[in-house]
Amino acid sequence: MKKLFCFIIIFLFWGINTAAIGAESTKDMAMGEAYFDVATGHRYIKNSNTTYAEYSKRGKLLRTDVPNTQPHLAKSNYINELTHESYLVYERYLNEGVVQQILLASDKHPEGWRCEAILPLSAEAYEQPGIEE
Repeated sequence: MKKLFCFIIIFLFWGINTAAIGAESTKDMAMGEAYFDVATGHRYIKNSNTTYAEYSKRGKLLRTDVPNTQPHLAKSNYINELTHESYLVYERYLNEGVVQQILLASDKHPEGWRCEAILPLSAEAYEQPGIEE
């Protein structure tokens, strides 16, 4: 009876460890060319197949070795993939108030501006109310 009990315990322990190892090998991975974090305003640009460079909302390079398996980058609700049709909203404080400009995500970060938001659709996708084509 004691041997049977030990066998069951060992079998359960081995099964749990095998399942944990199997679950870890199927991690989510970021595969896109660039991502934008709407919570922080950080942009992630692909360096290689396994790493991304992280830029602050002011365009400063923070890290060059963010792994594509990092949970925040791979499956966060705050991460949006940037495409060639994505636009980024930049803001700058002046004496008159806040000034905004909208640039393509592929454009260079303008100096002295902060990246605040993403517009995921192309400009052609936005229709003006009351104007029919």
